[in-house]
Amino acid sequence: MNGRRTVSLGWLIALCSPALILASAAAQDHQRASVPGKADGHVTQATIHDTICQRAYTAKVRPPRKVTDAIKRRLISGHAGSPADYELDHLIPLGLGGHPTTANNLWLQNWSEAAMKGREELRLHRGKSARAG
Repeated sequence: MNGRRTVSLGWLIALCSPALILASAAAQDHQRASVPGKADGHVTQATIHDTICQRAYTAKVRPPRKVTDAIKRRLISGHAGSPADYELDHLIPLGLGGHPTTANNLWLQNWSEAAMKGREELRLHRGKSARAG
């Protein structure tokens, strides 16, 4: 059992490492440095197969548009443009165990950056699914 727990912990670290790399890169931008990222406490090694490894998990935990639109309007102050110019992004992706609603994991990202990050998240998630899910 202890050996299995060590291997499982290794997988959790491997899954979180890309999110930390993304968080570090995003934090280099002075406007986003205050968003540290936050993992969802419901996603643990004990629950990983019932959370992020489940098909459509992110759809279950993603906040409704009414909620995200309100957050975007609150965060837009100090940014150029309007809320429509930005995607409300989870610094640590939901599919990698990021918290869905906390301000510590949400930031405004322009659409071109969002497209690049989205492709990387999908690549990481597909790799995660093949190994851990």
